[in-house]
Amino acid sequence: MWVIIKGIPGEYTVRELNKLVNRRFKPAWALMPIRGARIARSKILKIMYTRSRNWEYHGLVYIKPSSLVHSVIGRLNASTIEGKRLQAHPYVRRFTGRDRRSQLLGEVELFPGERRRMDRRRGNLVSQIVDSTG
Repeated sequence: MWVIIKGIPGEYTVRELNKLVNRRFKPAWALMPIRGARIARSKILKIMYTRSRNWEYHGLVYIKPSSLVHSVIGRLNASTIEGKRLQAHPYVRRFTGRDRRSQLLGEVELFPGERRRMDRRRGNLVSQIVDSTG
């Protein structure tokens, strides 16, 4: 299962990302290390919101087996990089065509009780894979 680690420093490489995640599998202070989890692939994702022209860096790590992913995410969320707390989540690929608020029938409202009319996702994003293994 893919895990996204948000807000990593821009100078991080895939090797440093793998080292960071592997340290969370068997930290020195843990009484119960996570056994059997391994990194199959990893990537550094670079995203720019075109309005602000700022780059964001995120780590994508494919962890096997999927049954241990949530315990790895819990360990990652408890750790910090350069004084900033990590934010790790299962990665879900989203498509604009799957938005349930799209008005396919014209003016007829598909979901009458829906208060959120617009999509909250940021538009105008530019993304690149900076560094990849696997």
